[in-house]
Amino acid sequence: LPTRKTPMSIPLRTPWLRPAGLAALTAGLVLAALALPAPAHADPATEVTWSVQPSTPEGPDGRTEFDYAVAPGSTVSDWVSVSNYSSAPATFRVYGADATTDYTTGSFTLVGADQASTDAGAWTSVNSGPASCPDTNDAAEAQCTSGLGVSITLEPGTRADLPFTLTVPHDATPGDHAAGIVASFQSTATDSTGSAVNVAQRVGTRIYLRVDGALAPSVGISGLVSGFDGTVDPVGTGTGTVGFDLTNTGNVRLSAAPSVHLTGPFGIDFGSASTPPVSNLVPGGTTHVTAAFPGVPPLFLLFSEVTVTPGPGDGAAQGDALAAPVTASATAWAVPWSLLVLVLLVVAIVWGALWWRRRSRQRLADDLADYAEQIRAETLGEPAGDDERDGPAGPRTLTGSGAGR
Repeated sequence: LPTRKTPMSIPLRTPWLRPAGLAALTAGLVLAALALPAPAHADPATEVTWSVQPSTPEGPDGRTEFDYAVAPGSTVSDWVSVSNYSSAPATFRVYGADATTDYTTGSFTLVGADQASTDAGAWTSVNSGPASCPDTNDAAEAQCTSGLGVSITLEPGTRADLPFTLTVPHDATPGDHAAGIVASFQSTATDSTGSAVNVAQRVGTRIYLRVDGALAPSVGISGLVSGFDGTVDPVGTGTGTVGFDLTNTGNVRLSAAPSVHLTGPFGIDFGSASTPPVSNLVPGGTTHVTAAFPGVPPLFLLFSEVTVTPGPGDGAAQGDALAAPVTASATAWAVPWSLLVLVLLVVAIVWGALWWRRRSRQRLADDLADYAEQIRAETLGEPAGDDERDGPAGPRTLTGSGAGR
């Protein structure tokens, strides 16, 4: 069967849901909610729902995530709980995976199911199962990742409390590392063409790990682009747009509040737009931020200025020193194309009318000159246009005092 890859890209900071409320959620929804024991629904025929949450050997302990601060070379031991809320048995693969930032939404997410972890996910062994893969090509890597962790089968309404260890390397870099412990469920579905496909659905809980050492909070702005979307109305307004990439360039997990200010020529102010805040941007994570300014007249030039004010991340990061705000600016053309086309059309019509009028006058003047020459010739008894200026000289009859000499 072909395999459908399901990335984990749902924001992962939603309160816990109780089993009674899980069954009401729509079957088939793919959840990737780390720190969220909300259900992931697989095959609609079975309506499998399950959760993953921090635990003790006796069961869930109310934590919403794993949050550790350790020295390099340390080993952390803890427990994770997987619960099957379904009415049928279900088999799950439980393993650790590196965390990253979703480029589109900015939410906390995990690397793909066929991508091997190289950081905190590779340091996390669930129930003594394998946690990492050697450096291999893509096909071998995908095969290796399918065997990471442990496989468990849960009867309806049962739970498994699993031990795990997180072994921090002695050369681990200082600062924040992020991962998740995932319970993956494989199901079969039918796509729009009627073909059967394998669907991998995942639910997990977050791991925040801070390694002792110097902290260097920092954010960066790149790829800033400003634009303008006009309308066909020659006197209408358009929308100014601004987009850029926001990257955590430091080693500390942080949040950020981007703001964009737009002005036109001569300092005309179009106001500021506050974009949705970015939460828990992991080190090295990048998200794309956009802002729109409707009702902007096309004044040929627009000037945008972006300011990003960093804030602390959740958990242990709340007490961190903040990175300095960063700014960037860009210029965009806001050309009133419809108005320019209309103006050019009017100019063309006026120029054409003037050209036609000038040409008509010239033709009239030429006709009058020809007519005047014809009258003169007839008055002198000569054929029209038969004087010296009209062609080569011919026999002439001379008159006047010099005649007959």
